[in-house]
Amino acid sequence: MIHENIYGHSKRLRWIVSHLNREDTIVELGCGTGTMITLPLVKMGYTVYGLDLDQKSIQFGQELFGKEGLDPSNLMNLDISNLKITSDVIIASEVLEHLEDKKLNIVLQVIREKLKLGGIFLVTVPNGHGWFEMESFLWFKAGIGRFLEKLKVGSMINKLKCILLGKLIDFPFPSTLSSSHHIQRFTYFSIQELLRSHGFEEVEMRGSVLIAGPFSNLLFTGLTPIMRLNCKLGEWFPRAASGFYVACRPCPEKDGSTKDDA
Repeated sequence: MIHENIYGHSKRLRWIVSHLNREDTIVELGCGTGTMITLPLVKMGYTVYGLDLDQKSIQFGQELFGKEGLDPSNLMNLDISNLKITSDVIIASEVLEHLEDKKLNIVLQVIREKLKLGGIFLVTVPNGHGWFEMESFLWFKAGIGRFLEKLKVGSMINKLKCILLGKLIDFPFPSTLSSSHHIQRFTYFSIQELLRSHGFEEVEMRGSVLIAGPFSNLLFTGLTPIMRLNCKLGEWFPRAASGFYVACRPCPEKDGSTKDDA
């Protein structure tokens, strides 16, 4: 398992695992370097293939897989429409918000086609009007982050946490080497409506964490009681959460064909 942080990354991985079976063939769409989901799932013994269109991210991940003694071919610089297998599970974690409308519609249609009969689609997206977006705007667009970096405030806080906690709080590897902005602004209801309009029926809907973002990460990651409470608050108040988890399946009445492995 990956270490928990204010974004709830460990919680997200546990939620994904709760929907998996050992015999599943799993595809992660938009895996980036693969470090957040594909890599830990492979280490747990699952059959997982990570796909991403960013070649540098895939190359980085493949090198990391090799160093870990794992098969680098689990990560592929490939469009899902060119994937030659169908899957029991497809994961799109923090991906759909980066796609403009036309591409989003195409991707969701292809995902339906690449899922086996009875397969499950696991989606996580940020709340487009939530805490994360507010913090990101203040940190990046308003320039507060650059100002704090000039004052070395982040460095001082990290050193203080290192002294108090006895360890350095940091991410060992980047989740992606690509820089792309959020285009879609999903809400608790709009992500459900989007998936239903493309022929998916909801199995489960949950909130991720209540607060998330660069300020929260700087202040609270590593403080276990606060991170645990943050995860609970995301479940208690899902509509206000910083992100949403949705598990869904293709609607049977809209998917009469049987899909076999290619």
